[in-house]
Amino acid sequence: MQEVSHFKCKYIDKKDIWQFAEEFRSKYWQENILPVDIESIAEKRLKLNIEPKHDLLGELDIDAYLRIDLTGIVVDHDCFMDERFINRLRFSYAHEVGHLILHRDIYTQLPISNPTEWKHFILNVPDREYGFFEYQANEFAGRVLVPRDRLIKELNRCLVIVKEIGMVDYLTADPTAVLSSIGPTLCKPFGVSYQVIERRVEREELWPPKIEYINGVGTKILDFEPSDEP
Repeated sequence: MQEVSHFKCKYIDKKDIWQFAEEFRSKYWQENILPVDIESIAEKRLKLNIEPKHDLLGELDIDAYLRIDLTGIVVDHDCFMDERFINRLRFSYAHEVGHLILHRDIYTQLPISNPTEWKHFILNVPDREYGFFEYQANEFAGRVLVPRDRLIKELNRCLVIVKEIGMVDYLTADPTAVLSSIGPTLCKPFGVSYQVIERRVEREELWPPKIEYINGVGTKILDFEPSDEP
């Protein structure tokens, strides 16, 4: 068993994580509709037990974790019972599934068998390694829940609105503010938070859109085009 202080997270290239996510969604979510029902995938197709636990968020400051024996996902009871947390938990489930897919070998080496030991791991593992560990699961979760092609489609739909209300110049001056203004519309089909969408467009390098200029004046927002990336 690996000592926590000696924990090393294997390097996985971002594009490889994306490929794993695309292959996972193609295999386990053939319905190909949004939002991706990751809870159902975890419970019915991966055969993971969803185990609500009281005060998990209060004790560990996390709303879910993957059991070390890889048999289930433990989730905070209050979050599980409250529909206001549905989008947050959707990402949490996808994050834990990401650990299952990407880090199965690591879990078999960790000296963890209960929530207290999990908290010890979080507090004592080297920050850099834990950062890689969590980043990889986050990147997997984001790509599973927000497919690139569907994100481009929704971005183009929102750009129509931006064009119609004459915000081309504003987009040039403050693209972050425009993204924030269309954020709620972008989030809705995917069932995720704005923070997740913001991170996806950043990681996928999809924002800001290109603008066609004539004599120094922005006249046209160019649509996003699908790429050959996974």
